Amino acid sequence: MIQSKKKFALVLDVGTTGIKAFVFDKEGNIIVKANRAIDEIGLHQGHVEQDPSEIINLAKQVLKEVVRVSKKNEDEFVGISITNQRETIIAWDKKTSWPFYPAIVWKDTRTREQCQILEKQFGGTVLQKTGLPILPYFSASKIGWLMDNIPEVKFAAENNCLACGTVDAWLLWNLTEEKVFFTDETNATRTLLCNIKTKQLDDELLSIFNVKKEILPEIKKTQSHFGNLKKEILGFSLPILAVCGDQQASLYAAGIEIGTTKVTYGTGTFIMQIIGNDFDLHDGFFTTLTASGENYAIEAKVGRGAKEVLKVLADKQALEKCLKEIAIDVDKIIKKLPYKPTKIIIDGGVMRDGIVGKLQQEISGIKIREQKIFDGTALGAARLILRS
Repeated sequence: MIQSKKKFALVLDVGTTGIKAFVFDKEGNIIVKANRAIDEIGLHQGHVEQDPSEIINLAKQVLKEVVRVSKKNEDEFVGISITNQRETIIAWDKKTSWPFYPAIVWKDTRTREQCQILEKQFGGTVLQKTGLPILPYFSASKIGWLMDNIPEVKFAAENNCLACGTVDAWLLWNLTEEKVFFTDETNATRTLLCNIKTKQLDDELLSIFNVKKEILPEIKKTQSHFGNLKKEILGFSLPILAVCGDQQASLYAAGIEIGTTKVTYGTGTFIMQIIGNDFDLHDGFFTTLTASGENYAIEAKVGRGAKEVLKVLADKQALEKCLKEIAIDVDKIIKKLPYKPTKIIIDGGVMRDGIVGKLQQEISGIKIREQKIFDGTALGAARLILRS
């Protein structure tokens, strides 16, 4: 029996603070990793933006670097998997591919007042259809802000040349030979415009936020063929076989069974648990779609994470105090989970020194298992195409 040469996965991980690329082997080991920091722009209170062109340029750089250093050729790769920061919105011209405005990052709060008004009117409807409250965190109000405040965006919409999507859609448009306009279910269901039960854009939701369906990407399953990487980037083309939001990718690396629970200690601290294939709402949690597209998960976030840890990194006592506070906040959320976990899988850059895992186990009284690598998001993305 002839064994396939295709034993490696190329992963692009576009996060909030950095853009990374990896080459993974079949066992989930990192062969090569490259990383570039990405800047945030905040010229006004509550505004958090990034340069869409920088996102593309850095993505190309890290992809080129890991393939060059790995010395793997086209025949050895299964394909590419992309994972990305969710909810961030970019608007661009379909004819020129030029972005009309900086990316509005998920952390941006400029639409808070508008969201509060809409929440009072339509909060119940939106929650039942999306599993999410109306918050500036999610994508829909960001699109509305662009339409209302950037004349070029409104003009493009009126002339059928506006494309508006999350970071994954922007990457696919710019990195594929076919210039595809796609997104995946895990990203689409975090926009407030996609019904989490049907996994399709919802006319009522689109009407609430005054967004035209025509400006949004087509939704595909997470494990799908999303086009082929431009040959000019690596010297050869590879199929893009999975696209997944970062937290869902991390959860996929932790497991796929009901009750699987993971904590990511990263830019923010995210807690997720798989609850099964029946849609349900739980106080204090968002309901979200898993990478499989079959099960739902619940998710909560602790605001403190890597930024706070970096401030006290040089002071051992202050560092432990900060990590203990994060672990206490996480424990409060763990106590509210519908399934009491027998173990919790943890990942994220903050866990790499081992301190937070020990503190979490002491505080929560639950076995903590560190993920194979702290880049759990990238690991999950790799497994999406290595297991398929």
